[in-house]
Amino acid sequence: MFQYKDDWKCMKGMHRQSAGIYRAAMRILVDSGARLVIRGVHVGQLQERYREHAHNPHQVSLQHCLERVNMIAEQERDDVSIMADKVADQAAQEGQIARYQLIGNTEGYFPSDLARIKMPFQWEDSRILYGLQMIDMALFMCGRASGIDSAKKLNDGDKAVLKIVDVIRPAIMPQSAVWYPLEKRTDYGFLTKLS
Repeated sequence: MFQYKDDWKCMKGMHRQSAGIYRAAMRILVDSGARLVIRGVHVGQLQERYREHAHNPHQVSLQHCLERVNMIAEQERDDVSIMADKVADQAAQEGQIARYQLIGNTEGYFPSDLARIKMPFQWEDSRILYGLQMIDMALFMCGRASGIDSAKKLNDGDKAVLKIVDVIRPAIMPQSAVWYPLEKRTDYGFLTKLS
């Protein structure tokens, strides 16, 4: 939508209206009771630390996210079905998760058997399913907001992004974080810096 492509071409130049549509969609997402677990990895640090052995950043983020979702599901004694946006290597992604379930743990600092994650995943096109589209929108906004330097004077676009993130914030679970492999730290407060 913010690139004004496909069905959104008609919104080109209508920045305030586009931001209003975004805020309204994010209110619907939050009001639905959705709980968002956002996990990310600093791509440059991942590649620098692991070089030729670095995993795909999407795969790393998916693994970290599923570990946290599984943890929540264990606490709530519930199983979780996964619906995800289609990606080019979805069979490889799902195969890796099935492998973790088979061997009994994931790689990394917080190994998990992912026992509460039901297989197979349901891979859908987020352009068709509004729920997935809203999650994509929320991730996009959080990513945009995390790149804003609050020490500098904010332009109107940055202010609009931060207002949208304020709408999303109540739905974001505390397990959300960004991993910095070179610094060997995970930043759970990445959203508090976005105020």
